[in-house]
Amino acid sequence: MGAVVFAALLRERRLSAGWSQDELAERSGVSARSISALEAGGRRPRPSSVVRLAEALGVDQDTRARWLKAARDVGSQQPAGADGQADPDAPEAVRPGGDGGGVRPGPARALPGPPGPPVPQQLPMAIRHFTGRSRELRALDELLPDRAPGCGAVVISAIAGTAGVGKTTLAVHFAHRVAEHFPDGQLFANLRGFDPARAPLDAADVARGFLDALGVPAARIPADQDGQLALLRSRLAGTRTLIVLDNVREAEQVRPLLPGSDTCLVVVTSRNRLSGLVALDGAVPLPLDVLSPAEARELLARRLGPAAVAEQPAEVGELVELCARLPLALNIAAARAADHPGTPLGVWARELRDSRARLDLLSAGDGHADVRVVLSWSYRALAPQAARLFRLLGLHPGPHIGVAAAASLAGLSQSEARRLLDDLHRAHLIAAQGRDQYTLHDLLRAYAAERADADEPPQEQAEATHRMLDHYLHTAHRAGCLAYADDASWQPLDLAEPAAGVAPEELADRGQALAWYRGEQPVLERTVDLAHRAGLDVHAWQLVGAQVSYLLKSGLWQQWQRASETALAAAERAVDLAGQARAHRWLGQVHRSLGHQPRARRHLQLALDLFDALGDRPRQGRTRLDLALAYGEEQANAEAVDESRGALELFRAIDDPGGQALALNSIGWYLTQQGESRAGLDHCRRALDLAREAGSLSAQSSILDSLGYIHHQLGEYREALPAYHESLRLRQAVGDYFLQADIHTHIGDTHLALGETAAARAAWTSSLAILEHLQHRDADGVRARLETHPSDDGSADGLGVD
Repeated sequence: MGAVVFAALLRERRLSAGWSQDELAERSGVSARSISALEAGGRRPRPSSVVRLAEALGVDQDTRARWLKAARDVGSQQPAGADGQADPDAPEAVRPGGDGGGVRPGPARALPGPPGPPVPQQLPMAIRHFTGRSRELRALDELLPDRAPGCGAVVISAIAGTAGVGKTTLAVHFAHRVAEHFPDGQLFANLRGFDPARAPLDAADVARGFLDALGVPAARIPADQDGQLALLRSRLAGTRTLIVLDNVREAEQVRPLLPGSDTCLVVVTSRNRLSGLVALDGAVPLPLDVLSPAEARELLARRLGPAAVAEQPAEVGELVELCARLPLALNIAAARAADHPGTPLGVWARELRDSRARLDLLSAGDGHADVRVVLSWSYRALAPQAARLFRLLGLHPGPHIGVAAAASLAGLSQSEARRLLDDLHRAHLIAAQGRDQYTLHDLLRAYAAERADADEPPQEQAEATHRMLDHYLHTAHRAGCLAYADDASWQPLDLAEPAAGVAPEELADRGQALAWYRGEQPVLERTVDLAHRAGLDVHAWQLVGAQVSYLLKSGLWQQWQRASETALAAAERAVDLAGQARAHRWLGQVHRSLGHQPRARRHLQLALDLFDALGDRPRQGRTRLDLALAYGEEQANAEAVDESRGALELFRAIDDPGGQALALNSIGWYLTQQGESRAGLDHCRRALDLAREAGSLSAQSSILDSLGYIHHQLGEYREALPAYHESLRLRQAVGDYFLQADIHTHIGDTHLALGETAAARAAWTSSLAILEHLQHRDADGVRARLETHPSDDGSADGLGVD
């Protein structure tokens, strides 16, 4: 047990006693400064201080022994005052700067080495007023790898219990307590086993998220699910990693995620018993019951204050029993009472007692019935506008909602929406994630949806859903226009005006646009499904179109494919040929990226035929360039040239200089791949003139990179460098971070060909800095160049760039 664990135990015991740090200092003789440092985990607990603190707090002998063991355990790892501060409770003669002859030098600190792989710390915030569960915590402690070594298989604990009993709270509290035992990271995932609005997550979705958290670059993650799961197991092998899989529906959801290493610990929570996981995988079952009467009283004391509970023992006892000692019900009841400090607890007890639905709370019914009374109690206490917003939140697919989206959903101003969200947050009907983002527990979301069905007319529900989808569609479209205005992958949509009451988010620049995409991607994925289920097919495929460039450039291949398949289904049901054409093109692009070239060409050809039937020649041209790329991936360079020439004819026919520039660049590139570099150079020069005429900086940068590459292939290194440098300048101007690395690499290669090793290394070092920051697979190739071509003094000083 380390300093961090001792800190948590000391702080929990002091708060349970209701003492401040100063009060404990007065009773124990240990200074408040030392207590503060000990509770922060920043100082080794001295045995003498442990004894005094234990005596002051009245802990039993077993607890005192555990605390003393903590002092000994940490003492072998860290000297007293190892945080660099003097111990105010140490004898004067041993204090730094005392009578011993001046300040003693501190321990030498090693210089930091190169950064290792990221250590994920995904645990949600622990609950401050966690109460009881000592038996369960002891059982979980026994599963730590150092308590049961050599078992040869991963250790699994399956925490099972009814809804609202505190399974997740226990798992997260335990995980925080033992996090230091797992230095390779703590992973957490909610598998949505009982989400009323969404299907449970499958193992591959969880594996992809864990691989991202473990720092595996997107380009290195296999496209197939089995490959992703195998890679996850490989990354976890031999590590000390804690994995919490929350809200699991069945064993099959988690079985593929189980690592093979006995140094890992997996904690699973579920409303089901998961007998198969116990029988076949050796999971240790941990059934979780309601709190004991004493624990329930302690929970209320922590929430309401010891005095309020001590002054009304009978009322507290009745409230505890009416809430069935269910933690969720007790917490909601306590929050409501705390919001009205002058109201006797007996009033709240009487309201529960008189409720005709009370048996729903206290019966052994399903999870929804267990908390409905308390939720309705909080719901009925809301002002009408807050109650309406709560109902409408039941229409939102989750997993979170921002203030602006909530405002559009309800047709309110953002200031009014924020005020009402604050009301709901105070009532514990929603949870806050920062200033502008809120979530609902799955039971709360189900209850909100139930209230919407009961209290909101169907027309009102339909209008609110339409406003919500309009909000995400128009905001995503604005984000795409800002982030990808100069990118050939982005084509604006012809959107209808947003419904009255919709206020899309005001994104100002590319940085804000990309940040919005990153934060809202899980919501966008769900809104596509919601629109499709609701029969709003135009919204469904356009929502995909508004995010497809982000999915493409982020390497989110599976999300891109699923979204495009939904878009195609929606467009086909609506007999929307324009939507079908775009969806086929998106599917062609994603299959090309995944290496499925025959499938890619089939979708792209269908898209081309539909665009032809629609008379949409600009998209015909761009689809032919997509086909050229698909052929190029298979080194079918002649076919790629033919498709590029077909695109050029279309762009000339409609007088599209930007399209002509892209087509000429494609022709030049593939002619060069065929060994016709001089012809390729001529085409790319003409492309550059057109791109400058069209004012497309992104196209100019791509073409200049092609020109530099062709000059290099021709041995014209001095001509290649200016093209590369201008391409790099333009990439920096448009903020295209990743492709800057590619150009730096090309510049380095050309300097090397000129015998300028120092300049080559400087360029490669710049490239490596970007690629290491992005954790991109191309970093290995650049690092190999630096290792192969050391500096003149023989050192590899370009490695390990931050």
